[in-house]
Amino acid sequence: MDSAVSPGLLRSRTWAEVDLGALCHNVRVLKRRGAGARLMAVVKADAYGHGAVPVARAAVEAGADSLAVVTVEEGAELRGAGLAVPILVFTDLSADRLPLARQHRLAVTAHSIQSARRIAATRGLETHLKVNTGMNRWGVEPSEVGEARRILGPRLAGVYTHFASADSDEETTRRQIRVFEDVLAANPFGDVLVHAANSAATLWHPRARYDCVRPGVALYGLHPAGDRGDPEEEGLRPAMALKSYVGGVRHLAPGDGVSYGLTFRAEAPTFAATVPVGYAEGYRRALSGRAEALIGGKRRPLLGRVTMDASVFGVDESVEVGEEVVLLGGQGDERVGAEELGSLAGTINYEITTGVNPRRVERSYEDVRGP
Repeated sequence: MDSAVSPGLLRSRTWAEVDLGALCHNVRVLKRRGAGARLMAVVKADAYGHGAVPVARAAVEAGADSLAVVTVEEGAELRGAGLAVPILVFTDLSADRLPLARQHRLAVTAHSIQSARRIAATRGLETHLKVNTGMNRWGVEPSEVGEARRILGPRLAGVYTHFASADSDEETTRRQIRVFEDVLAANPFGDVLVHAANSAATLWHPRARYDCVRPGVALYGLHPAGDRGDPEEEGLRPAMALKSYVGGVRHLAPGDGVSYGLTFRAEAPTFAATVPVGYAEGYRRALSGRAEALIGGKRRPLLGRVTMDASVFGVDESVEVGEEVVLLGGQGDERVGAEELGSLAGTINYEITTGVNPRRVERSYEDVRGP
């Protein structure tokens, strides 16, 4: 007994629904947890896969004071959409990108003495100085802060650092805070914006909030721990749902296999639902034989391998062609979280949402504002 969906019944193969009301709720929660600090909403990587422009607009409407991105192009996109709030570019920029940053009124970051000199040679750039306090990825060494500050002079508008493990290692985070505060004490920065707190530090390290908090992943209702934790325990609401539909249902006899390699074989008569979602959409191959999706309000096991364009789930005779399939998000009383998928795929929730392919997955937005 095979059946298949008729062409044109649904708008697309797979789609992502983004709840801007949830995002606004999260901004308000994080503003409260920031205890009076300003909030810089991190919308890099297309707002962690949620869509930079609609997310940035909603975040600002909900109370975000500024935005942060990683590339000049990300900042230019926001300016082109009419967003006028301050925008900081986190990464180090080459000399040829600095005039574009100035053109779009983007604040830039000095990460070294060399980058401070490049920035100083480009007039009219607002600059933040990043201090390496132990993550050892980007940032001026504490011993070089004084020289960098002198090079930048009056264009210096902010000083910041970034925590390596605020979600998991309290002692290391305290040590980074001490290093940062020693730098602040040793250098007369004057009236500049001091910031350090990512999502985890905003929630769990009050001492790190300073003038401004800088949440990223928590804005989207994702837990800062990445592959564990329940965001709702922190008062956060997940903003993204990833959905598809049942494209076909077939009956498997005992011994019948499914998908490439036939890594799943039915031990008893089984109904199998083919869903047009695969790793080309961002539904990871590492989930093969491990994940579950929601169909008809119930968890349904993923049978065999995720392929480029399709996955197969075990169902029962009640499931019909055309039914909604929730790969990420809630249906009825059940929920599949990005933390769950990240853990099963050997990664983190960040990579689950940023990995949703916008060329294959249509986004839609709803905006149900609540308290």
